[in-house]
Amino acid sequence: MTEAFSVPSHSVSIVATAARDTSLATSRVTADSIDRGAVESPAAVLGASAAHPADLPGRVSSVVAPSRVPLSTLAELSGTPLLSQLGLVPSRTLDAYLSAHPETVAGLLAAPPAAADVSVWWASLTPKAQGALRSASSELVGNLDGIPATARNEANQLWLGESITALESAVASNPARSVQSESTKTIHMLTEVKTALGTAHSVPQRSLLTVDDEGSGRAAIVLGDLDTADFVTYLVPGMFFTVDGQIGDWTDDAARIYDEQVSWLSLLGESDSDYSAKTVAVVAWMGYETPDLTSIATLDLAERGADVLASAIDGLKADRSADPPYISIVAHSYGSTTALISLSKYALDIDALTVIGSPGSAVTSVDELSVRDGNVFVGEAAWDPVPNTAYFGRDPGAAGFGAKHMNVGGGLDLITNEILGASVGHNGYFSAGSESVRNLALIGIGQGQLVTDGSAEDRDRTLALVE
Repeated sequence: MTEAFSVPSHSVSIVATAARDTSLATSRVTADSIDRGAVESPAAVLGASAAHPADLPGRVSSVVAPSRVPLSTLAELSGTPLLSQLGLVPSRTLDAYLSAHPETVAGLLAAPPAAADVSVWWASLTPKAQGALRSASSELVGNLDGIPATARNEANQLWLGESITALESAVASNPARSVQSESTKTIHMLTEVKTALGTAHSVPQRSLLTVDDEGSGRAAIVLGDLDTADFVTYLVPGMFFTVDGQIGDWTDDAARIYDEQVSWLSLLGESDSDYSAKTVAVVAWMGYETPDLTSIATLDLAERGADVLASAIDGLKADRSADPPYISIVAHSYGSTTALISLSKYALDIDALTVIGSPGSAVTSVDELSVRDGNVFVGEAAWDPVPNTAYFGRDPGAAGFGAKHMNVGGGLDLITNEILGASVGHNGYFSAGSESVRNLALIGIGQGQLVTDGSAEDRDRTLALVE
């Protein structure tokens, strides 16, 4: 008997399209469609009215929705159409199909559908279909922007454990030098990710938003609940940062920002109870390949990273469309160049951007950035040789750029009466107890008016300014 997944009638599903494509499917119906699992027509499940192209958002109307699709046909689809059909394939055949066609998942992740499309598609699936996809391809579910963070974490944790086990088995069973070397290297990288995730007792709870072991790897670890947080901050790293070498340190840096934000919300809540109920999430985002000495001279990796960063932000906004959080980006070094490109190339419309230790970019003004109200801050530490180079274009700290200065030189916090440390050098912006961390945290919770800039006006930055 063919097992088919139905689609909730209350959702406009990506799987629905016009019946004009049924002729294509009819010519491809073979015994394979019966033996390997035929699927019900999405139009039949939703009803004819839901299948009309006018009812579908954006490019969704191009989805192929034939009456019965052989699994072999899936290999010829791509993007949103392929996702739509995968969501309807019976679970007893889905795992076998994806195992036989690994290029299917690789192709989707290399050129994923728009996050908004993915979000609508995922919501249209039954819990049974979602579970089948997570089991059959945890890599796909874990890394598609637009799927809720909770589901991605479950999938990525599953993939992480299975991958480490498989690699350890390869090392134990295959004495070939190449297998030993590559497998051992990858095991170390994935183990670093696992360690950075902490334990079930870690506070705040950490989750795995992205993980990939190709090349130098990719990973994004979330502190807090990305699906519900009122304020979300992404940390984008710069040159020489790799998953294998720095995911632990980058997650610790994110933890300092998280703790500082929670502390400030608690303080603000003493005079305004609305703040005491607010929550934060900080993403230690290492979602792109950062440059080393062989690639630092070009913007190639920044251009690619800009695209991936935009997709990540779009994914959050699609998942949280009914309850949008305050979104900020903190970008360091080459990561600032990446973020500036992303925010000038895409209409991300985030709430705040902070660039620190920036080597510059082709962006010449805050007016070119998709940041609300020109809410852009720049920090430059003493003895940091990078900011004044303007190696990749204009220095965001230049007066004509239009950004707000964020002081990182240390001093007395007149609100908390705490002594704040100074940031020194290119990598000192995330030091515990520093003025830099204080200001980064405040920007991330929408309190830019309390950010110190080193001027005489700092003495007037009191809680009376809180909005």
